[in-house]
Amino acid sequence: MKKSLIPFIAFMFVALFAVAASAQGNPPPPPEKPKAVEPKKEEASPLLTKWDVVFAAPGQDYAGTFTLEKDKDSYKGTVATELGESPLSNIKVTGDSFTASIVVNAQGQSLDGTMSGKVADGKLTGDLNLSAVGAIPYIGTKSK
Repeated sequence: MKKSLIPFIAFMFVALFAVAASAQGNPPPPPEKPKAVEPKKEEASPLLTKWDVVFAAPGQDYAGTFTLEKDKDSYKGTVATELGESPLSNIKVTGDSFTASIVVNAQGQSLDGTMSGKVADGKLTGDLNLSAVGAIPYIGTKSK
């Protein structure tokens, strides 16, 4: 019986050694890090396009264009009528509304002002407020 016990003990020793070695050889993989929640992509404002606008100035309507576009982390825009083209600055867009600063050169006179507007039902409406003139309402539709 001693002779048959020796191979059994040797087998058990080898089996225990193999189990212990395999448990220590490869540590369990680290737990997966939870994936970062990607921030929601900013939806493009319906303002970011070219608009055909009509300014209802005192005594006369002026047709023109209003353009607003994304420029990296900010915005750029212009207003153009038969009187000339004026760039917008300090543009702030919130959803379907905007505000901006503007300098209009009208017949050699430089007028500082602000422009604001909102898109509703596919139409752009707002005011152009110029120093010494006051509020000039406008309405627009997307250019084709």
